[in-house]
Amino acid sequence: MQGSELRQFLAEHPDFAMHLTHKLIRMVRRLTEQVRSLALQDVYGRMVRVLTELSEPVGDERVVRQKLTQQDIADRIGSSREMVNRVMKELTTGGYIGQRDGRLVIRRKLPAAW
Repeated sequence: MQGSELRQFLAEHPDFAMHLTHKLIRMVRRLTEQVRSLALQDVYGRMVRVLTELSEPVGDERVVRQKLTQQDIADRIGSSREMVNRVMKELTTGGYIGQRDGRLVIRRKLPAAW
């Protein structure tokens, strides 16, 4: 679709134009938060944020909804897999996280800083 065709379509379908505008606003806000996080938070802080965002409460724990590899987490937070592995080991040793059915389980509130 050419630019002129898109403009005409949006003019003819204002509800769709508003829907698209709202989706773009949410996307820009999410990307802005990711850039801010990369600039201002350390690897641990970024990892806590991602794990919290991707998990949901189940009883007294939080379970990450999807199966994630350490590389998946590293890609999401802009870090190396090795650094994620190091933080994961420390959190596991401290009893903060574990695994169940191939999914990460946050057993108790993660510390604000490591």
